[in-house]
Amino acid sequence: MGLLGNMKFRHRLAAVAVFVMTSFGIYLYLPAEVTQLELQSQHKRMLMGRSFGSQMKYASENAPDMCQLTRANHHANISSLDLYFNAEYNLKSDGEWELPMPSVDYRKVQNPKRLNVVLVPHSHNDPGWLKTVNEYFSDQTRHILNNMVNKLTQFPKMTFIWTETVYFSMWWNELDDAVKVHVRRLIRRGQLEITLGGWVMPDEASTHYVSVIDQLIEGHQWLWENLGVRPENSWSIDPFGYSGTMPYLWLSAGMSNMVIQRVHQAIKSSLIQQKALEFNWRQMWDAKGSTDIFCHIMPYMLYNIKYTCGPSPFACVHFDFRHIPGDFSESRAREITNETLHESAELLYNQYRSKSFNFRYNTILVPIGDDFRYDKEEEWDQQYENYEKLIQYMNSKSEWNINVQWGTLQDYFQLTKQEHTNQKLSGSSEEFPVLSGDFFPYSDRDSEYWTGYYSTRPFDKYFSRDVQSTLQAADMLNTLNYIFYRSWNLNSDLKFFQHSSFLQTARRALGLFMHHDAITGTSKEFVVEDYEQYLLRAYNSSQEVIKLTIQSLLSKGKVESPVVFRPETVRTTYNTLPQKQVIAVQGYGTTVAFFNPLAQARRQMVHLLVNSQFLDVLSYSHEIIPSQISPVWHKEEDATVSDDIFELTFLVEIQPFSILPFVLYKKNHQTVSAYSSTITVVNTEQLAVSALVNFKQNRPEPHRTKPITVDNKVIQLTFDARTGSLLQLLDMASGNVTELNLSFLFYKSQGSGAYLFYPSGQPTSLFPNIPVIRVSEGPLVTCVEISYQPYITHRVTLYHHPPHLTSAIFIENVLSMSTLKNKEVIMRLHTDINNRDLSFFTDQNGFQFIRRRTNPNQRVQANYFPMTSAVLLEDDVRRLTLLSAQPHGAASLDDGQLEVMLDRQLLFDDNRGMGEGVNDNKPTVSKFVIMVEHRSSPKWSSSHYSSLSLQAMSFNDMLQQPLLTYYTTIDSEVFFRSITPLATPLSCDLSIVSLRSLVTGNLNYNGTSVILHRRGYDCDFPQPDLQCQPSETELSFDNLFQEFSFSNIYETTLTHTVLKRPVNPKEILNISPMELMAFHVQF
Repeated sequence: MGLLGNMKFRHRLAAVAVFVMTSFGIYLYLPAEVTQLELQSQHKRMLMGRSFGSQMKYASENAPDMCQLTRANHHANISSLDLYFNAEYNLKSDGEWELPMPSVDYRKVQNPKRLNVVLVPHSHNDPGWLKTVNEYFSDQTRHILNNMVNKLTQFPKMTFIWTETVYFSMWWNELDDAVKVHVRRLIRRGQLEITLGGWVMPDEASTHYVSVIDQLIEGHQWLWENLGVRPENSWSIDPFGYSGTMPYLWLSAGMSNMVIQRVHQAIKSSLIQQKALEFNWRQMWDAKGSTDIFCHIMPYMLYNIKYTCGPSPFACVHFDFRHIPGDFSESRAREITNETLHESAELLYNQYRSKSFNFRYNTILVPIGDDFRYDKEEEWDQQYENYEKLIQYMNSKSEWNINVQWGTLQDYFQLTKQEHTNQKLSGSSEEFPVLSGDFFPYSDRDSEYWTGYYSTRPFDKYFSRDVQSTLQAADMLNTLNYIFYRSWNLNSDLKFFQHSSFLQTARRALGLFMHHDAITGTSKEFVVEDYEQYLLRAYNSSQEVIKLTIQSLLSKGKVESPVVFRPETVRTTYNTLPQKQVIAVQGYGTTVAFFNPLAQARRQMVHLLVNSQFLDVLSYSHEIIPSQISPVWHKEEDATVSDDIFELTFLVEIQPFSILPFVLYKKNHQTVSAYSSTITVVNTEQLAVSALVNFKQNRPEPHRTKPITVDNKVIQLTFDARTGSLLQLLDMASGNVTELNLSFLFYKSQGSGAYLFYPSGQPTSLFPNIPVIRVSEGPLVTCVEISYQPYITHRVTLYHHPPHLTSAIFIENVLSMSTLKNKEVIMRLHTDINNRDLSFFTDQNGFQFIRRRTNPNQRVQANYFPMTSAVLLEDDVRRLTLLSAQPHGAASLDDGQLEVMLDRQLLFDDNRGMGEGVNDNKPTVSKFVIMVEHRSSPKWSSSHYSSLSLQAMSFNDMLQQPLLTYYTTIDSEVFFRSITPLATPLSCDLSIVSLRSLVTGNLNYNGTSVILHRRGYDCDFPQPDLQCQPSETELSFDNLFQEFSFSNIYETTLTHTVLKRPVNPKEILNISPMELMAFHVQF
């Protein structure tokens, strides 16, 4: 072990300290020029040598099935990309999109075919919008569900569907056991169907698939435990556009059919012409049809009765029989009497027949409901009694050949598929078409596109992604804590109960925010504040679990109380940005513990705020490692350096799912291991640096016109000295230059609101003044910070080590919209990449990529698309990848151009129901990574989907699952140990989406959710510095968790409500590219 290895810990520290002090004493007596030379030489040795740990590089041996995947095209006969580009955008005189209409008066048709009509009563309950979730529950939802039990019992023919589990669980907790038994009976009888069954009906533009799965598991687990229900059909009628990812998730969770509504009316028109409103929705990578799920699109504008009985809203309003004194209503319905029965039935019959014109088969779905309907007992009576009269009369008219019935979605899909089967047997069947892609953007009227909400209230969008990563890490640590305690023969029941309570609070709060009026930013301001309070509780609850488990695991269960670890980043209030804590570095040592939530090893630079510029960093292997001290600028001043807060940067090399401690030691002087940055300021005459601060300073350059260049020996960046714009990137090995021309601009609103993006023209530059530019350079990291006061602080970071980080540009913006009234701010890149036909790719929910194509015949707002985490711009040779830590709207409106909307301040409502503008803007952070990659050989692909390179995937992991940092100033050797639960890192393309302990209603352990995702990657880009194996070949539970034993393992549906098959721990898991596999594991 060597001399140091045989010493006790405190003796090793003393030896290291003596060595450092001796070195520093020699350093003091060297001549200045020799000292500087030797210092640089020492840094070079430390940076190039073993102090950085082993250089983990893997051969770029791509998996053949992955490369075939990325080179294929979609496998469907309808592509949404073609639909949007080729649709006829015809308008009616009232501004609504025109739909094909049947020219037949069906009342005069002789011997019509048999028509089945399924009436489905429903009530759409938003968990927050114009009221908070609790206000809606108290005022309306509780009454709807109480009425449901009473009236379905009173009317045994009547049916009802329900979707939002968050409300059902709130109501269930108030019920007597006798009522619960009755509810279960209604479900068994088929009168009540639970559809979709997630915690909420999620938005599909801004949500990340990790959070969508998490809220889906929470809802399905609750339903299975309390109702014995597994949803078979999805009902998602109110999200403002639909992602291609959700059908895959719904199918993986055990659903077979789905209903959607808010699709661009011009796209519906195209589908109607092809009789394709019902289709099998297939994933673009799927060549076999194994991902097909049957989808029904409602043909008309909305899901309320005015638009569901048939093509004429003026006719349909006569069949909404709700009449409550004091209610506003568009209804023109009258009570059905013997005198009005024939006339009303004939009018409704014609609407039903006209609606059937849109579909291949003679079975139609007629929803009867709207937002928060059936909250009054009278409505149940009014709707049921009047429709019953109509049903009996129409069914008795043999010449009409119609069968109208109450039903659920399950009834509708069974009838439709039975009719398809019957016709297939008779040889007259038409097969349902196959569609791939998505349904963005959404529009309900001429030029009024719902593309603003992609970027509305980005503070909350970033907040939710922050909560997602924190909760995901807390789940992992809670599970690790549970299984380690079992292996140590320690009882963890009480701790597990405590942790599970925190995590349930966090999970349900984040799940609530996935609602399509929450993460979208489309709720009233006081409701948004309520959501933010939920998010804050989720964040703090997750952090509570993390610090408890880190302390327990590092101390091997010996120190559970008092809790001495604290998070390095905190959120103190619901409406302010997260704040990095200033770590007090002690002479006896401050322990900083890092947790890696990835299933791959990572080598990453970390940035900490510390209270001393003189310190050493001791790694877990007892080496003093290189570090860099950089300035922290006073926010109130352009070029004033703090004299008591410093930024410390050093490299952390950490295994998957590991906890690794480092120790910071305060010193009285600069050490050879800590390098101080060199500071340069441009466009100001003042550089205020205290004499006590040890930074090298270049003379201020108030009138510089020469471009500013910085580099890390791999890439060189050039900035315009007068505007601060990032102009270009130079690949220093090849000499290739890529123009970037990064700028900030704003659109002026003409009719924008929380939902709509409706600009008045082309964007204008945001900054008329010359910004102050601050540059700090060192051997580990170089930062260029541009201060566009009072709007934006724009920080660009280059890393010099380790090698795999050196090819990327890291960007962080802090934007304040307080003085930007009725403006929509964008960050634009104008490159020299020749993206043919203005096409580019955006990701869908962080799961996959889809090609977008800008339509020059449409306005700007029609060419904006949701970007959940990334966008790709490419030509035959190069690809620019823009990765994002938070969702935005994105567009490519000109050759080589890419823009991302950062925030929106809107004075006025856009008449979509919210009733107010967006005026509650807060300072908001946005984080990006820019990469420019060169193909192995020139190639242009016309594929409708794409994937990240493996290198870009690793950067995206850094953004989505950041390294977590916790620290303590308590001096104790008991925390100086590492936790490494995985026997081996997973390959680059494999992700552990879930390592979450499931619980019963009493918060007892109920097994562990393990969800694996084999992510698609693009094989066309070389991967010179991979830190992981490209593809896994021998993955099994035995070689993944070698230290732990299993009671049983089952492959399951995505939400673990159906056991598919038992799995042997030694069995090799074969996961196809892009696919998810879910397991229920008992440790």
